[in-house]
Amino acid sequence: MLLGLAGFAGLNAYGQEGAGTARPAETRKEVSFATEDGWTIYGTLYMPTNISGPVAGAVMLSEPGIRNRDVHSANLARAVREKGMAALTVDLRGTGSSYGKKDFEVFSPKDIADMELDIKAAVNFLGSQKNVDGHRIAIVGAGTMADNVVRAAAENPAAVQAIVLASARKLSAQSRDFLASRNELPVFALVGEKELKSSQEISAKPYFLSENDHSTILFGTDKGAGMFGRPPKVAEKVADWLAENVKGLGMVSDVSFKSQDGWTIHGNLYMPDVLDKNAKVPAVVFIHGMHHEQTAWFELAREVLKKNMAALVFDLRGNRKSINEGKGRVGVDLSQEESAKFYLDAKAAIDFMASQKGVDSSRIALATGTASCNQTVRAAIGDNRIRTIVAMSFYSPDPDVKKFLTTSDMPLLLLANLNDRNADGVSLDEQTKEVYKLSKSKETQLMLFDDAGRGTNMLHEKPEVIPMILRWFDDKLAPAGVEKASR
Repeated sequence: MLLGLAGFAGLNAYGQEGAGTARPAETRKEVSFATEDGWTIYGTLYMPTNISGPVAGAVMLSEPGIRNRDVHSANLARAVREKGMAALTVDLRGTGSSYGKKDFEVFSPKDIADMELDIKAAVNFLGSQKNVDGHRIAIVGAGTMADNVVRAAAENPAAVQAIVLASARKLSAQSRDFLASRNELPVFALVGEKELKSSQEISAKPYFLSENDHSTILFGTDKGAGMFGRPPKVAEKVADWLAENVKGLGMVSDVSFKSQDGWTIHGNLYMPDVLDKNAKVPAVVFIHGMHHEQTAWFELAREVLKKNMAALVFDLRGNRKSINEGKGRVGVDLSQEESAKFYLDAKAAIDFMASQKGVDSSRIALATGTASCNQTVRAAIGDNRIRTIVAMSFYSPDPDVKKFLTTSDMPLLLLANLNDRNADGVSLDEQTKEVYKLSKSKETQLMLFDDAGRGTNMLHEKPEVIPMILRWFDDKLAPAGVEKASR
C-alpha cells in the first residue's frame, strides 16, 4: 500500500498545556523502569478512559540526538489514545530524562546497539500494565533506532505485532533478513521529503523488504520523528493503521475443551474488541488438514479478527498441543480408528465457540482443507448453527457427506488447484469439482487456480484467496435481514 503526502486538545505543539483549552479524558502519568543492564529509563504512560478489558498499546521512542519523547505527546500519543489504545513515550538512554551518566553524543557503536535493551524493557513494562494486552504492542522509532526496533521486534514476536519506522537509517543484514522472512509483522515506513534522495531510498527499504500485505509507506513533511506533528496528518494516519493492525488483532487466549469421547483438545481463541458488552459477533472455527496443525490458519484467523469476527484454531487429537499421553500421536502411533474420529474434535470446537459470551451461536462458519474436509462436513451435519463451510482441496466425499451435500441448502466455498494429483493419480481438483456438483445450494461456489498449492498452502501461494474468503464470510455470516453482498 502506498500513501501520498492536530494537535492534542489542551496541549500546544510542544506538549505544553494551552490556555482555555479542554483536555480529553485520559490517564497520564510519569513512569520509570530499569533495563537488564542497569539503566533507568523514563517515560510517560497515556491510558484511554472508559475502556473495558485489556487494550493494545504502542511504545514511542525518542529520536536520540535530535528529539526527546515530548515529540509524541501532542500528536501520535494523542491520536493512538483516541483510538482506544495505550501509549508509552520513552526517553532512550543518554537522552532527555534518561540522560544517566553518559550523553548519547559520545555513545560507541556498542552503546547504541545496547539501546535495544531500553526498547525491550519498554515493551515489557507497557505489556505489564493493568488493562494493557501484552500480546498487542507496536513500536515506533526513528532515525538511528530503526535497526534496534527491528531487532527488538524479532526478539519478542509474541508481543510486538507491528513497527513504525520514520526516516529509518541503515539496517543490519540480520534485520533485513527478518523483515523479508517474517511476513506476519507489518511495517509502516515514513519517508521525509527533507531527506536526501539517497536517504529516502534507505528510509523506504523496510517497506520494500516486508512481504506483509498490510505494510505501507508514507511520504511526509520534515524528517524523522518530526513528521508526526506535520502534514499530511501523519499521526492520525499512523494511529488508524495501528488500530487496524494491532488493536484489530483482538484478544488471544489459550483454551482447551473436551471431545465427546474424552480427548482434551487445545487451541487459541481470538476475540475482537467489542465496545458494547451486549454485542454478539459471528465466528469462524478452523479445522486443519490431516498433515498440518493449527498454525496453518494463523494469517487468515488474524484477518477474520479484523473483520470483527471471532476465530478458533485448534490442534486435532494426536497433534502438537492436543497430544494426550497414552492415546497416540499422529504420524507415530495414532490408530486409523482414532483418526476417523477427528470430526468429534470439530464438533467439540463448534460447541465451545458457540458457548462463548459475545459470540452469536447462530452465525458460525467452518474452514478446512484436504483430508479433513470430510470430517468437517460430518461435524456440521444436523447443526443449524453452521451457516457455511470453506473447504480447500476436498478429498473424495464419503457416503454420509454425499447425502448431506445433496439434501442441505448450506452454501460452500470450494477452492482447488488445477492438476493437483496424489502419487496414486487421484485428482483433488476433480474430487472438489464432484463436491460442487453434488451441492444442493445454489449459492455454492467453486474457485480453481493454477499453481496454488494444496489446502492451506493456497493462502500463501495465492494471497488473493484471503480477501475472497473474507468477503464470503462477510456475506454468509451477515445478520438476518441484512442484504447480502452481490457477487
